[in-house]
Amino acid sequence: MEGVGIVVEYNPFHNGHKYHLSMAKKAGDVVIGVMSGDYVQRGEVALVNRWERAEMALKNGVDILVELPSFYSCQSAEIFAIGAIGILDILEVKHIVFGSESGDAKELLNLVEVGETSEFKEKLLENLKMGLSYPSAYSKSLKEINQNLELKSNDILGLEYIKAIKYWKSSISPIGLKREKVGFYEKIGIENIMSATGIRELIKNGKDFKDYIPEPSKEILDEIIKNKKITFLENYYYLIRYNIINNYDNLKKIQDMEIGYENKLYEMACKYESFKEFFEHIISKRMTIGRVQRILIHILINLTKDLTKEIKEEIPYVRVMGFSQKGREYLKRLKDDKRIITSMKNIKKTLSENNREKFEFNEKASLIYKMVNNYEDRKIPIMY
Repeated sequence: MEGVGIVVEYNPFHNGHKYHLSMAKKAGDVVIGVMSGDYVQRGEVALVNRWERAEMALKNGVDILVELPSFYSCQSAEIFAIGAIGILDILEVKHIVFGSESGDAKELLNLVEVGETSEFKEKLLENLKMGLSYPSAYSKSLKEINQNLELKSNDILGLEYIKAIKYWKSSISPIGLKREKVGFYEKIGIENIMSATGIRELIKNGKDFKDYIPEPSKEILDEIIKNKKITFLENYYYLIRYNIINNYDNLKKIQDMEIGYENKLYEMACKYESFKEFFEHIISKRMTIGRVQRILIHILINLTKDLTKEIKEEIPYVRVMGFSQKGREYLKRLKDDKRIITSMKNIKKTLSENNREKFEFNEKASLIYKMVNNYEDRKIPIMY
């Protein structure tokens, strides 16, 4: 049995994800999804909690679903990819299928090689110092080297997946899938496809989104919305604001915090009771929405620079959230790898004290999520 990996958030699972999954099934026998837990890469709390999104994944056809812990899932594209690829490498997948604007893994591999040159690194540093965001600085640096080279914003994660494969010295083969019809952050639907960003906006505003969602997702989402169990970042502002004010002296240690930026956060948190006003006053050309949101999540869950350094050195564990019958057979081959967790009973026996602390960090992060949007946790995987 050959495993093929996909990196997902399913926030929520929509028709575009269904297409991605169907293409992944053509590349291997068992599709293994690494899914962000209760916090996602753009620095937001998940619209729907990790277990209900895991159920969506399995009902729509994923064979094995594992969690990308919060110390990877709400990080920059580089660290997000390092965590996801490291987990897929432990699970011995042969390929990873990812969507991008170019849809060409060879082209992205070429960009990675250019990005490793000293000339490129110097230009990238210069452009970052000018105040450009990372994607803009990366693309500008490529064009300055060769006018024919270009990196589109939706190619960033694909690029980082390929870099992460090299980082872990993995034998995983990348397969690019051209993103069709709508971009990652576009809010306009085309035919029956709309980005997760657009769908979340429809849900938030009480508008109809069901043309863009497959049937198994509809059933789960209908129940969640009926019970008012959807979540947005602003719902956590009182907790974020408390942490900024109460832990001001330690904000310098928070991952992604720039020197002096903690002072601005403190000043605005003291000044504004409204999240909207607070947020408008802490973003800038350099401090983009995604980056600022990640910093706020890092403050919320106390994700530090020291912890980030540690989790880049090794993957502490792999938590299986669910599997199909075919997925169960695949996992049997990996049963001797003690890093793969399928039951909470064995954690103390199988994980080192250091790695167990990281597991507990992720669970504490989910407890914070549950302070606003409570859900029933699970001790064993979903079997579908």
